[in-house]
Amino acid sequence: RVARAVAMSVAIDAKAFVGGSTRATALARPRRACRAVRASPSCCRASIGRTESDDETKATPSRRDALLGLVSVVAGVVTTTPSEANASLKLTPTGLDESRRFFQTFPPLWEPYFGWGERITIKRELVPDTIWSLEQEQALGVLAMNIRCTVVKLKSTDGLVVFSPQAPTKEFFTLLDELGSVEHVVLPTYAIEHKVWLPALSRRYKAAKIWVADGLWSVPLNLPNEFLGIKPSGVLVPSNVDRLFPHTEKNNETETRKENPQPPWLDELEYKVLRVDTAGTNPYIETVFLHKASRSLLLTDLVFSIPTDPPEVIDRNRLLNLAPNDPKDAPAPLTTENLRAGWAKASLVVSFLGPKGQTQITEGEFKGKLLWEDGWEGSFGKIENRLLPSPILRTLVFSKGKGPTKRFLDELEGDWGGKFDQIIPQHYDAPVLGTAADVRNAFSFLEASDFLTGLSTLGSELPVEEMGTLLKVNDALEFVGLGRGSE
Repeated sequence: RVARAVAMSVAIDAKAFVGGSTRATALARPRRACRAVRASPSCCRASIGRTESDDETKATPSRRDALLGLVSVVAGVVTTTPSEANASLKLTPTGLDESRRFFQTFPPLWEPYFGWGERITIKRELVPDTIWSLEQEQALGVLAMNIRCTVVKLKSTDGLVVFSPQAPTKEFFTLLDELGSVEHVVLPTYAIEHKVWLPALSRRYKAAKIWVADGLWSVPLNLPNEFLGIKPSGVLVPSNVDRLFPHTEKNNETETRKENPQPPWLDELEYKVLRVDTAGTNPYIETVFLHKASRSLLLTDLVFSIPTDPPEVIDRNRLLNLAPNDPKDAPAPLTTENLRAGWAKASLVVSFLGPKGQTQITEGEFKGKLLWEDGWEGSFGKIENRLLPSPILRTLVFSKGKGPTKRFLDELEGDWGGKFDQIIPQHYDAPVLGTAADVRNAFSFLEASDFLTGLSTLGSELPVEEMGTLLKVNDALEFVGLGRGSE
């Protein structure tokens, strides 16, 4: 089903669209090229052995195409019924809290896919009078995770730096305004859930300067930032690039170097950029920041820590509906144990797409619901309360770009080793105790001889039995020419 869903996805040529015509091409089925991750239908046949010289001359579908394909994939793997409270399509705001409603104009992989939605925003102080978290729930049916907008107060101006704004509700803006004046907004990553709301924030805070990671791209069409309502004051570039003059422009065969302003707060917040180009023709990009005064590492998706207890912003009804192993017993009574059970199952699905102990009921009253086997507790126990990269990114990005990822970790440890002792990701728990060495240890799988061995490498272990669906997704993407990697 997964392979069929991916093969049916359509790649839209952005250049053809901008030129006046839209060309939609069904993805071809070239032979597998990437052996960075290889899985059999039974789950765990894996090897790493591709080098940069192995690249084929055929055109490689882009990461935008891969994202379009993944929408179909996850729709086939995570088959749950959307809740009534968060409908997948709502064209009127009827019945929604006016302070918490928003309008979704782009169809992403969470609810609502289009139209009106509702999100609660919870403010938490992470570092006294310095760093805050504005958290919302990102949901897909009964599954959910928290997503965080991190806000830092500058010591030099008392102004705010806002990282990855979230859904533009009245409640969100009220809580943000309580913290001070928004002077800067940062878009640190390519990931859609962290950047889709930036235009709304930039329209509200017109005087704020916008800083974005260089090389960001959009789906389904790769349009210029300005077209998307984003007008950057400057771009954030990797350390091996001249920050002030990262690009040259040609005009009548004459090359000129265009100056690239940098944020005025670099003495308080340094940055580094991870860029992986070898997991597709569009790069994985993430900017991380060192807040010197609080000894904090601010990041987006590089690593996270899943807590035992669900974050406050997560809808308890979702968790109680997911808590029982058999859906006929849902919803479960409101107890701490049941909330933890629902949260654990939601986290396993978000991490692995389709855990081993989960099956879909195919007929009867509960058709489409999830049936769980005993044993999921042990799998969750292996991933909770520890620093780890997302298993999805580990499989589809980092294992296909071992070279650039290891060089970035070398730089992080060499330049910032001993300079931070807590980490603030944009998902799950925060702040999390951790140093540069701890981040490096979470990526110890990069030193393994092959992917399967990496799953049991000390410091970056994952439950092998839960990797089946994720590796099948990887196989399906490779089968249609997506996600080709290299060392």
